[in-house]
Amino acid sequence: MVRRRKKTELKLLIISIAILFIATMAYNFLIWLSSLSLLTWISIGVLITGLIWLKQYRNKQRKVREMEMQRLELQRLGTLNQLKKRTSLQFEYYISGLFQQMGYDAHVTKPTGDGGKDILIYKDNFFAIAECKRLTKSKVTRPQIQKFHSAIMDCKAEKGYFITTSDFTNQAISYVIDKPIYLVNGERLIHLIEEITSGGIIDYQLEDFLGL
Repeated sequence: MVRRRKKTELKLLIISIAILFIATMAYNFLIWLSSLSLLTWISIGVLITGLIWLKQYRNKQRKVREMEMQRLELQRLGTLNQLKKRTSLQFEYYISGLFQQMGYDAHVTKPTGDGGKDILIYKDNFFAIAECKRLTKSKVTRPQIQKFHSAIMDCKAEKGYFITTSDFTNQAISYVIDKPIYLVNGERLIHLIEEITSGGIIDYQLEDFLGL
């Protein structure tokens, strides 16, 4: 018991010494700061501002390099044969990359329980969702579009983009006539990919490419 009390007292003594040391250092630092001339303060301000600008510049350059690498990868995989070889999740990430190249903040949702929306798309006050179907032969049907429409309503999205490597049935196409849903089949998708990965597209709306 006495031994434990001595240990506790020793810890308290060490902590007290450490606090006293830190307080002394802080006091001396404040005294030193108060002794600096106006020119020195200006120099420090310029230095800090320069460091902040340099960090922001490097981050911006890094983002530019990452976007360029992404563009080249999208271009490399930008054929229907290549896209049909991807897994469903890989296809979703590919489409998300296309939106990012157009200046959108796009995020792939979790693989299961996504509520009928594969990608969340943001830009300023704009919010939309996308559903991606990597299909080889079958077409997207009206019930699938109806489910997607429900997802748009549920999350209060402004628009919805249903994107597939295949095509849509006539009933599915008729269903979206008066609804905020844009259908992107394989042919339109390849056209979109070619436009985006050409390197000359910045901050465009998806509808600009589709003529909608």
